[in-house]
Amino acid sequence: MSAALCFAILGLIGLIGYLGIFVALHVLPTGYHPIPHAVSDYAVGQYGSLFRVGLLVSSLGVLFLAIGLTLDPGAPPLAVSQLVFLYLVPAMRLGMALFRTDLEGEKLTPTGRLHYLFAIAAFAFTYAAISGMTPRLTSVSPWQSADGLLSALQWIALVSLVLLVVTLLPRLRTIFGLFERAFLVSTNLWFITVGICLAVKAT
Repeated sequence: MSAALCFAILGLIGLIGYLGIFVALHVLPTGYHPIPHAVSDYAVGQYGSLFRVGLLVSSLGVLFLAIGLTLDPGAPPLAVSQLVFLYLVPAMRLGMALFRTDLEGEKLTPTGRLHYLFAIAAFAFTYAAISGMTPRLTSVSPWQSADGLLSALQWIALVSLVLLVVTLLPRLRTIFGLFERAFLVSTNLWFITVGICLAVKAT
């Protein structure tokens, strides 16, 4: 088994595992609603440990995927800056796990401020990596065969990110969670699709 294939498989285990935990948090009686509440709110309450496990699993999944992409296809065709953005994502997510969010309506604490800064950075680096890698990867086999899906997921991520920022306005805050979840799901599916293609290429 090649190193790239090994990291692709490890990355997929982490990314699919995170998706499973993400779904579980929406099924369990957390007391939070997916439309108004931020996903980070799950860190506060009886399922906070599960949320943190999800962030850790996700961080490892993205890290392993980044290592696999560094090995194959490498840079080029990927730009070094795009790989750097991808490596920064798990670091920012770990920061989010270490510093708990403040719930809506609570006084903003230093810990909450740090959580928001890490979250903003994680979202920005995630989209920067995806927007840069999509056209480059889809020009190479086997990612070329997933061109339509990867491009669609990139656009969903862009639209949901823009709407996520817009709904930070107080009058629209009640639907913030909806677009945050759309961003998280679309980007995670992008990572999974890229990971599957990497595994195919490295086989």
